[in-house]
Amino acid sequence: MSALTARPTYAALAAFLAGDAVASAIPVPYVAKNMDAMRIPPEVRWAVPVAKAAAALGLGSVFRFPGVARATTAMLTAYFAGALGIQLWVRNRAANIVPAVLLLAVFAVMTVQGPHTASSGVRALEP
Repeated sequence: MSALTARPTYAALAAFLAGDAVASAIPVPYVAKNMDAMRIPPEVRWAVPVAKAAAALGLGSVFRFPGVARATTAMLTAYFAGALGIQLWVRNRAANIVPAVLLLAVFAVMTVQGPHTASSGVRALEP
């Protein structure tokens, strides 16, 4: 088991994305400035925090539904590939591009490896 397949990693990334969803919904000045730089139209910006909140829920489902969590990492891989493409297209600053590259790589590896499941058929959480 690697650190990326551990369920606490999924939980930590879910918390991170939940916080990021809140920061995008407000939006905090740094996030608003980055959305401006990426030329995201104001009328569709509402979708960004919704997508991030949904991703947080999907990652958090790892304890009950590891397949959903793995599908979520696949979708996040596509999301960050798109984000990276937009960042490169608008020639955004490297400081804004690096997080997209790192998260793209993390979620791609997590998708390939999948979450670690409990051994011996024991469920992580009993109903």
